[in-house]
Amino acid sequence: MKKNLIFALGLSLITGFTACSSEIEDGTTDIDSWEMPYEEVVAKYTYTHPCAMFNEADFTRVKTMLDNGSAPQAVKDEFNLLKSSQFTNVTYTPSPTEKIVRGDATGTGTTENSNNAMRDAAAAYQLSLLWKLTGDTKYADTSIKILNAWAKVCKEVTSNDSNHMLAAGAQGYTFANAGEIMQTYAGWAANDVTAFKKWMKDVFAPKNLDFMKRHQGTCSDHYWSNWDLVNMCSYFAIGILNEDDEMVNFVVNYFYNGVGNGYIGKLIQGTFSDPLGSGEEIAQNQESGRDQGHAMMSIAVTANLCQMAYTLLQCNPTVTQLDFFAAKDNAIMKMGEYTALFNLRNGSDQLNAAGSWLATKEQMPFNRYEYCVDCSCADKNHGAIHTAVADDNGRGNLRPGWEILFNHYAKVKKLGSGYKYAKMAADKMRPEGGVDGGSRYGTNSGAFDQLGWGTLMLYRE
Repeated sequence: MKKNLIFALGLSLITGFTACSSEIEDGTTDIDSWEMPYEEVVAKYTYTHPCAMFNEADFTRVKTMLDNGSAPQAVKDEFNLLKSSQFTNVTYTPSPTEKIVRGDATGTGTTENSNNAMRDAAAAYQLSLLWKLTGDTKYADTSIKILNAWAKVCKEVTSNDSNHMLAAGAQGYTFANAGEIMQTYAGWAANDVTAFKKWMKDVFAPKNLDFMKRHQGTCSDHYWSNWDLVNMCSYFAIGILNEDDEMVNFVVNYFYNGVGNGYIGKLIQGTFSDPLGSGEEIAQNQESGRDQGHAMMSIAVTANLCQMAYTLLQCNPTVTQLDFFAAKDNAIMKMGEYTALFNLRNGSDQLNAAGSWLATKEQMPFNRYEYCVDCSCADKNHGAIHTAVADDNGRGNLRPGWEILFNHYAKVKKLGSGYKYAKMAADKMRPEGGVDGGSRYGTNSGAFDQLGWGTLMLYRE
C-alpha cells in the first residue's frame, strides 16, 4: 500500500520579469493581477480498493438500506431495474473479439464489432454492482467470466479512422471500473486479476494517452470534449486499477492544465447569470453549440470523471486537486446548470416530453465559439463557428449523470444553492437507471458512454 505523500513540482517565479510586466497607472507593479504558473501535481497515492466510481463505504451504505428495508423507494426501484437488466443475467455469455473495431473497418481484417465490447463491458460492470449489493457470488462469477474472456482474447482497439478512440475511452473506463470492483472478490484467481490489469494497461491505456497527447495528429481543439473526456476517464480508471501514480497524476494535471477540450479551461466556455433570474450562475458547455445529445453526453461523462476523482480523494484527503467537482468555483456544477436549463420542459413526465421549454434559445447567453477554424490541421474544411446554443432534435433527451451532480453538491457538499436545474433533471428522471438493453437510452453507442445507476448508488433523501 502506498503512502500519501505529495511532491509539488516547483515552478518558481523569477523576479525581474520584464516581458510580461503588469503596471497600474501610478507606475507600481500590480503583482496580484499576474496569473500564477500551474503547479503540477506529482502525488503518491493510497489505493483502498474499490476506489474508482465507488468505495466500500458506498456499497455498505446502499446494501444496508436495501437489506433492512430503509432504502428510499427510488433506490429500491432502481435496484429492481438493475436486477431485471438483460446485462445482469447470470447466464450472460460474453462475445470477445481479437480486435475491437469502431469506425471504418478497412484494413482491420474484420468488420466493425465494437457493440460486443459495449455490451460485455456494461454487463461486467452491472454484474459487479449486483454482487456488491447482494453478496450473491453468481453475479461475481459471471462478471469475472466476462473480464477473463476479454483479457484472454482481445489484443487491440483499432479501425481505419479515429472512431476507435471513442471505444478505447468509453469501453476502457467501463471495463476498468468493473475490474476495480471485482478485484475485491476472493473468487477471482490472482493470475487472472494480474492478466486483466495487464490487458487494460497494454491495450487501452496507450490509446488513451496517445489521444490526449496527440489528438490523432491534429490540433488540440480538433476533437470535441467528449473525445477527451472518455479517454481521460479510461486512463484514470486504469491507473487506479493498476495503482499507477503516474497515470493518475497525468489525468489530474490534464484536467487542470491539459491541451484538449477535456481541460476545464476549454470545457467551460463562459459563465453567466441565469437568464430566468434565479440568481445562480450557469456555464456554457463546450459542446452546447454543437447539439444537445453531445452536450448531454459531456455532462454525463464529466460527472463520471469527477465522481471517480472524488472517490479517490477519500483515501487521499491531502490531494485536494482530486476534488474536480470544486474546481474553479464549482464550475462543473454551473456547466450542468446551463445544459439542464436548456434541456428541461416544465411538464412532470419522466421522459421530459410534455410541457414547454424552461428557456428559449434566444434567452440563453452564449459566447461565440470557433471550432478548429484557421487551425494547424491539414484539413481546414472541418471547422465551425457557433454563435448560439444548438436547438436540435436531441434537445430534451436527458441522459444519466444528473443524480451524480445533484447529490454531490446538495447532499455531500451540502451547498445551499447552485444546482436548481440539476435537481429538476434528477427529480424528473429518477430512478435514473442506465443502459439495460431496452431502456429509454436506446441501444446504440450513446447509451453505453456513461455508467449510469446513479440513483441506486448515490441518492439520499
